[in-house]
Amino acid sequence: MHTEITSDSTSIPPSPSTQDHTSGRAQLERRDSGVAILWLGPSNEKTISLTRERMSSLREALEDLKNNPPRGLVITGPSKSMYTVGADIHAIREISDPVVAEELAKEGQDVFGMIESLPCITVAAISGPCVGGGCELSLACRYRIITDEPQSIIGLPETKLGILPGFGGSQRLPRLIGLPRALDIILSGKTLRPKQALKAGLVNKIVSYDQLIQFAEQVSLKRQKVRETKISFIDRLLTFTGIGRSLVQSKAGAKTLKQTKGHYPAPPAALQACIYGLEKGMKEGLAHEASELGRLLVTPESKALVRLFFLTEASKNIGKDARSQLDHLQAVVVGAGIMGAGIAGILAKNKSQVILKDTSEEGIERGVTHIKSSLAKIRYLSETDRSFILNRIEATTRDSSNLGNAHFAIEAIFEDLQLKKKVLGDLAQKLPEDAIIATNTSSLSVSKIAEAIARPDRVIGMHFFNPVEKMPLVEIVRGNATSDKSVAIVAALATKLGKFPIVVEDVPGFLVNRILTPYLNEAGFLLHDGYSIEDIDREASRFGMPMGPIRLLDEVGLDVASHVSDVMIAGYGDRMKGPGLVTALLEAGRKGKKSGGGFYDYDNDQEAPSGEAKKLLGLEKKREVGDKNLVVNRLMLSLMNEAVLCLDEGVAGAPGKEAADQIDLGTVMGMGFPPFYGGLLAYADSLGAKEILSRTQHLEKECGPRFTPVKGIVARAEQDKSFYEPIC
Repeated sequence: MHTEITSDSTSIPPSPSTQDHTSGRAQLERRDSGVAILWLGPSNEKTISLTRERMSSLREALEDLKNNPPRGLVITGPSKSMYTVGADIHAIREISDPVVAEELAKEGQDVFGMIESLPCITVAAISGPCVGGGCELSLACRYRIITDEPQSIIGLPETKLGILPGFGGSQRLPRLIGLPRALDIILSGKTLRPKQALKAGLVNKIVSYDQLIQFAEQVSLKRQKVRETKISFIDRLLTFTGIGRSLVQSKAGAKTLKQTKGHYPAPPAALQACIYGLEKGMKEGLAHEASELGRLLVTPESKALVRLFFLTEASKNIGKDARSQLDHLQAVVVGAGIMGAGIAGILAKNKSQVILKDTSEEGIERGVTHIKSSLAKIRYLSETDRSFILNRIEATTRDSSNLGNAHFAIEAIFEDLQLKKKVLGDLAQKLPEDAIIATNTSSLSVSKIAEAIARPDRVIGMHFFNPVEKMPLVEIVRGNATSDKSVAIVAALATKLGKFPIVVEDVPGFLVNRILTPYLNEAGFLLHDGYSIEDIDREASRFGMPMGPIRLLDEVGLDVASHVSDVMIAGYGDRMKGPGLVTALLEAGRKGKKSGGGFYDYDNDQEAPSGEAKKLLGLEKKREVGDKNLVVNRLMLSLMNEAVLCLDEGVAGAPGKEAADQIDLGTVMGMGFPPFYGGLLAYADSLGAKEILSRTQHLEKECGPRFTPVKGIVARAEQDKSFYEPIC
């Protein structure tokens, strides 16, 4: 029989206060019921990481519990928005010795093993993030109860940092939910929301925060029942039999190789650790896991991914002081095309009231359909959730009566300067005088757009990348008159929407498109020189790019690429000119994937280099890729030359580390530069300025002045400097 929780017992007592306890340490509370509550930190700690000090305090508390066992144990975080984010990422960054990393893993395994060996029922009472080492801590408990708070997530994202779960996660999760489901979580590094976690068997119950501690206490006393995790018969065969594991390993290994292209050592190592432990037993499995963590943590891939993590955290802090101004945000989006609808959708999903405005009913209908389609792809949303989101959007062709209450407006219309000036100029007159006015332009001058608006200090570029729902970068473009306040508010909004903002100057193409243009041009020159579409895209993909440059042109749209190219040529002159192949395809009506054909033909989800395109362009394959580095060198050095110009011109911040960090983040998040290199300039630094100078000088002789090394490369080679240092 289930024990009912009365209204008198639903409130949660506060976690230990800082008046009585030291920040950074876990604290043990013994209750009259005989249940012990192990608080992972005091109530003032906003972030709980498993530092060495905290792990030491956990060990002390668990020794106490071992010597004087309670009737039950509940392990919980200090607030409804924090359980624990896992291992101390700052400490991880500093480790350079695999032996040190292995020993740290063993220490963590020992502490969590103490939880598992207690004679009482142990319950992880989770609210807020429970990730990485935090999830591994919860796996050492008998039960996991999670709240329905928006911040509540659980998972093992270690592979995203180039490592594997090292505190027992690779051993306990497959035994708990079965190997197939465990690998789906571990290899992808994904986190689950409460309903997803319950379905996967990772948690046993979802409750409100007000009920959490009392309910967990009752469970630990066997007075309240929860769903027991059960592994299906098929998954048991696939987990606990040799032939089953072989089947899973073969399938998961092939999938992992396809996804990582062999560039990331962590997923295959995590796969092997799971299999090894199931075959050899828990003790040997844990030893193998710790050893592999030590090996992986000092790899270049892990160091690069950890550095990117810190860059994303710095990005999220750009507008942190303005976050409070976004409460109850009311927004206007002008233009219901793919970009505008995407922006409106993510604003509404993040609880803003949105007016989506377009000139035609057909446009509105297409925009709303796009939003519905995007929401349908988010599996953790219920139908009720989707309805609430859609109800926050007022889609109209008229001026809404709510315009006067809007705090923020953004246009996402056709890339025409005069049209944007007219639309935003008219809109500004209907908005409050302090409303932020943003343009989603990908290439036009924000300062020129601002000329049409009174108080240009509130005009700013907010450049989302397509598709809005997936691409994580937003370029915050500062016009000549844009205020620091406007920059902070828009950066805070980008973060609220789940994006990573970088602040860039108002130059043609801003940062990402400016760097990307020579790269795409060089793909055209390679075609012109006789390399095939297949070879060019294959070599770029082999390097680690998510897709080749020719395919990328088709995805972007050849009409869009042509327009951006015109802007770049107008801004930077002939050095931004390509071989003109895109123009020839556009004249034949080939706009890329959206029209069914560009450089590739697209038919029923099948795609192949287009014979028609080759004929139109007069392309014949004249060269085989003998030296596989040649194609990659031409593509990557075209990127580097322009990136170093941006670095030293201050396009992405003060020349030196500030700008280099933003360029690294921008190239990874905005154009898909391989994360395992750590960013474009991190890759350049790994080669060294002298090597890059030598390669560009060689290509200058072979290909002409477009490869003339820029001043910043020459100077750093002469001064033996990093790209993270300014030149004299």
